[in-house]
Amino acid sequence: MIARWTTAFATVIGLAAGTASSAATLPPHGPLRILIVSDQVNPHGLSNAQLTQPGDISAALGNAGSGLNIDASPNALIEIATDNLVTATAALSVPIDDAAAYDVLIYFAHRIPNGANGAQLQSDFVAAVNAFLVAGGGMISFHHGSYFTTGKEAVLDIIGGTASGAVPWDTLDGQNVIDVAPGHFITTHGVEYAGTVSYADLPRGVPSDTYPVFNNTPDERYPNFVLNPTAGTIEMLFASNYSQGGTTHVLGFTHRRPEWAGVVVVYQPGEYQPNALDNLDGNNFQILANAIVYAATGSTTGVDDSSLGGLALMRIRPNPFRTVATIDFALPEAGAVEVAVFDVTGRRLSTLVDGFRNAGRHQAKWEGHRDDGTRVPSGIYFCRVSAGTASRTRCLVLVN
Repeated sequence: MIARWTTAFATVIGLAAGTASSAATLPPHGPLRILIVSDQVNPHGLSNAQLTQPGDISAALGNAGSGLNIDASPNALIEIATDNLVTATAALSVPIDDAAAYDVLIYFAHRIPNGANGAQLQSDFVAAVNAFLVAGGGMISFHHGSYFTTGKEAVLDIIGGTASGAVPWDTLDGQNVIDVAPGHFITTHGVEYAGTVSYADLPRGVPSDTYPVFNNTPDERYPNFVLNPTAGTIEMLFASNYSQGGTTHVLGFTHRRPEWAGVVVVYQPGEYQPNALDNLDGNNFQILANAIVYAATGSTTGVDDSSLGGLALMRIRPNPFRTVATIDFALPEAGAVEVAVFDVTGRRLSTLVDGFRNAGRHQAKWEGHRDDGTRVPSGIYFCRVSAGTASRTRCLVLVN
């Protein structure tokens, strides 16, 4: 396990708050459209300068130093209040292959909308979120997005975990952020750890080992943060070891379900704005940026293929698909390109693109037919993008 840590990792004595060497050091990635749903809760009476609140996330992500490639189109980065959830529902309902569709939803909502129709607005929103994930969109639950309040049951089911009860504010020890998935893109890329710690949480799939760790002080703790029994596939990313309601605590994970082409990423630290968002050189912002790229690329590594030599087969959506799959790819320079689909034996079924394309982002579509127009059966297929001496291949699944 030690061998898989990032080369940037340095073991030092002590657990001072970690900082990344540069602001959100990210691999090349396509232009992103990000939708944020947020509201404010302040049980500890923090000042505006201390509290992460509505408007702060979009301001940080839109900062020129964020490292994120935000799309230049209108409303590419938008933050919507929980009480205006109908607008967020409409935005998520745009077909995923539409240029106005969003790549990632960041859910920073502590409650459902106020008002007599709040429960219905929340229900409509949850249905849109699930459809968004099925189509290949990504979701990030940030901090109190995972906290239980009445009416949030369905969205917490999608998130995959539920926090409840007292949330102590600790200004002396804060909480350790332990990387229990060393080598994972979200926990590793650009994140610097100040030391190591022995940790185990066998019921949640974390074996006994020595793991990288940094500390957030001050920070708000969620001692009662559990993984939902109805969750699909959970991969633990971050944990903490403070002695309060036990010594094993959930801080972050990914959640996947078979019907989703997209993924949910959860990260709890983030109440204290100077650590979470103001410090663009900090680990917490790096982790948030990593999660955005991971959720948006559709890659199991989170690394856009363009970081491997320029050519990028960025995403196939929806995947699985029934009628048409949209294949996003990008070229580092103008030239000849071929996009083709093959079966599991390597037999070419359909050539989707064969010709000159300018540098930049492009799309191809496959409707599940061979070049002769006949329909292929349900199954696993492979899409390959080739340009010059480079090629990228990804799996896609057709369900008739």
